[in-house]
Amino acid sequence: MLTHIKDSKNQYTVVINNKSYQFDSTHPEFAGLVESVRVGDEQEFDRLLNVGTVIEDWSEGNFRFADGVLHYDVDNETEVIHDVITDRIVEMIKGGFDVKPMLNFLEKLYQNPSYRAINELYTFLQHKFLPITPDGYFLAYKAVREDFMDKYSGTFDNSVGNHVRISRRRVDDNCEQGCSYGLHVGAIDYVKSYGAHGDKVVICKVHPADVVSVPLDSQHQKVRCCGYEVVSEYDGDLLPAVVDDYYEDEEDCDDPDCWYHEYEESENDGYLYN
Repeated sequence: MLTHIKDSKNQYTVVINNKSYQFDSTHPEFAGLVESVRVGDEQEFDRLLNVGTVIEDWSEGNFRFADGVLHYDVDNETEVIHDVITDRIVEMIKGGFDVKPMLNFLEKLYQNPSYRAINELYTFLQHKFLPITPDGYFLAYKAVREDFMDKYSGTFDNSVGNHVRISRRRVDDNCEQGCSYGLHVGAIDYVKSYGAHGDKVVICKVHPADVVSVPLDSQHQKVRCCGYEVVSEYDGDLLPAVVDDYYEDEEDCDDPDCWYHEYEESENDGYLYN
């Protein structure tokens, strides 16, 4: 065990070769440092302490990492970034990876006019760890017909390269509504659960500011948004040959995973399924 003192605030003072070092629970390697102190591993203690110092001193643009918390300073205000993103960034720095994609994502996220949508999107990313692109968008999936038209109205062309968009004001921002107005994308497991045999699955690139809500049903595996770009076709595992029954009337939709979980109000026929 390394010579140390621990105070009532969980702050450690460790003495090695007559030199003292301090750390507390805000240190990104707190658990490892405590274990190093317990087993008396000076080399590991020094390594972990230095990794933390690199992270603590890190800042770029409007972002700064201090006392174990990532801050975003803009318009004379400070936002504390959610742990989901902070933890990713810390791990990327420790691994020697470029954190610019995550910072680009955050810059775009804070362009979203909805406080609730910003925080709901964190839950979606936390549950499924969907990829962030270098320019700060996130990727999600969508099941479409064999001809790439949307499954419900057949009017939205989801061919690779197309941009699909509707007015944000026409998208339901109530996350408690599983079946409601808007464009939907999701994690691959969720998309597979409602796709039919013969459907195609496309990968969609979504601007964080276009997220309107993350419905609570389906364990936060889908996002309701007002637009996306179709960037490629997903060529992973095929969708199952057997699917749930098709609902002829959306009022029969008691199951949040039914076909009618995606629809949008339309001047033509009352509902636009997408």
